[in-house]
Amino acid sequence: MTASDNGPEGFGVFPDELLLEVFQFLPIETLLTCENVCKHWRKLARDNALWRRFVIVYSGKPGQSEVSEKNLEIIRSHGKLIFRLKLQYLYSYQEIESILEKCSNLISIELVMCRLGKEFEEYINRWPNLKKINLKNSLVLTNDDVVINYDHFQQLNFLALSDFGLSPVNCNTLLHCPYLNHILIEKIKNLSSDFVKELIISKQETLITFHIYGGDSIDDNSLQLLSRCSMLKDLAIIRCENLTDKGLISLVNLRNIEHLQFWNNTNFSELVLLHTMSSPNLKTLESLSLSRIRNISPTIVDVISEYYKNLKFLAVYQCPRIINTDYEKQLKSKFRNIDVVLY
Repeated sequence: MTASDNGPEGFGVFPDELLLEVFQFLPIETLLTCENVCKHWRKLARDNALWRRFVIVYSGKPGQSEVSEKNLEIIRSHGKLIFRLKLQYLYSYQEIESILEKCSNLISIELVMCRLGKEFEEYINRWPNLKKINLKNSLVLTNDDVVINYDHFQQLNFLALSDFGLSPVNCNTLLHCPYLNHILIEKIKNLSSDFVKELIISKQETLITFHIYGGDSIDDNSLQLLSRCSMLKDLAIIRCENLTDKGLISLVNLRNIEHLQFWNNTNFSELVLLHTMSSPNLKTLESLSLSRIRNISPTIVDVISEYYKNLKFLAVYQCPRIINTDYEKQLKSKFRNIDVVLY
């Protein structure tokens, strides 16, 4: 087969639309090879729509250097075509900036296990079309908080933060992100309960994922508001000490929930826990964590083992009525095909 400016012989008869349809199934390595076939294929292989699906990952973690070096070369040569970038285990903020500055069209930035400078709060404004910001498990190098005005990103639909990046100074900017429907702020403390309620109300028709630290920020009324989020699939409240049966029982109204986490509670009664966990709406759950919930009993776990046919993961970590009992020894046989976490 020979190549010309119109593509390899035998492929020139295909319209560009069909070739692009084929190209969209190719891995990035093959797409880069296609660039070298001819000028026409080079143009097609650099179509923005093809590159939007790739997440380019660069890691500073030992043992991942070979793949990372290849991806770094792609960042250098195709920076304008990179829309989704994930950097991880980078401890020099200058290195992070030097990589980011090569990518002018980002719609997704993930900085995981990285160390950031105060300057990042302004630097990130270079990409106003961001749809995803993920700062999971990253740290700030100074004692100053990073204050990002999230309403600068009107296309934002996914936000995941470490223990910084959201405070009374900027939290209200989340209310003005019309497409934000995945919110993971389970390490952010000291949010006001009024703000949390306002946030839930503002996203009630669209919220899909909501992970929050909880504590004084979450009360029964907040949980009742969450139960009215018709699209909610993933809910996690890490500290739910303030919640009572009044809030818990409202979970039976969730119709699309797939993942549910409730940690740290001594208020829920066994009766209301049993009633809630018996709801047909919750029996479709794929993962369930009820860790450190005092009144989780063998009877409740029996209901889960009997009726939760889609369940792939169950955590009853440090539930006092389960651990160190004869019932604990039976759990593995009850959930043969499910990952059960007890400790």
